[in-house]
Amino acid sequence: MTNTNKTDIVYWLKQIAEALGGGRLPIEVGDITKLTNDQLDSLQVGDKVVKATGKQKHLYLVTYKGEGAGEGIVLTYNACGYGEAVAYDRSGNGWVYNSTDIKTYGD
Repeated sequence: MTNTNKTDIVYWLKQIAEALGGGRLPIEVGDITKLTNDQLDSLQVGDKVVKATGKQKHLYLVTYKGEGAGEGIVLTYNACGYGEAVAYDRSGNGWVYNSTDIKTYGD
């Protein structure tokens, strides 16, 4: 075994976890249409939000986020022939829920 610095190992493990998307834990909410300004500000494209409904959990993925006033964020959910896109807009006073678009597909 080589004489490797423990700090170096921890550093590289964190780098690998972040590169694989494991660096940030998902936000868990009860209502996907009521995210707070702080929650929405912290989200980046690729981040995950879990909506808990009773004993079920639903994974939403941040698929779009614009920068600055007048831009928005979109979280998408897909499962078994059902798709959902939840949109928020950024205003001068923070984030405002815009809409939820629902699509079904398949046979």
